Amino acid sequence: MLDVLRAALPQTVALLGTAEEIPLDDNSVDAVLVAQAWHWVDPARAIPEVARVLRPGGRLGLVWNTRDERLGWVRELGEIIGRDGDPVRDRVTLPEPFTTVQRHQVEWTNYLTPQALIDLVASRSYCITSPAQVRTKTLDRVRQLLATHPALANSNGLALPYVTVCVRVTLA
Repeated sequence: MLDVLRAALPQTVALLGTAEEIPLDDNSVDAVLVAQAWHWVDPARAIPEVARVLRPGGRLGLVWNTRDERLGWVRELGEIIGRDGDPVRDRVTLPEPFTTVQRHQVEWTNYLTPQALIDLVASRSYCITSPAQVRTKTLDRVRQLLATHPALANSNGLALPYVTVCVRVTLA
């Protein structure tokens, strides 16, 4: 993906790093954004590293997109592919030197074709890393849901609802 970014935006500096080892100078940025990835980091190492690169008063933003399972077919999709949610997002607290935890929630809809939903499921890490027979069974179950659920059967398009939770904290 880094190569794709560099090719698409050659004038942009693109660096390889992790939340635990950010290749930037101390006090060099106003904001750090982590989207869909905070569950992959080691907070004991990432929090001080983010604080190191942020200027005083800088902000750390955390973002999670989760399927809105209030709709029956979306709930059934979750039963097939696994729950899309990290309860951590609802109770994020960061230790000093971060203060002023702010939360914001946005509901939105992703409009997809049935094939695009299958492709989306196939692109997720839990599907990619599954053994081939598990991946095949999962995708077959999604196809079955698309073919048989009253809200989806014979549809050329579907509306997949999401809830995005945003958390913002300020460096003291």
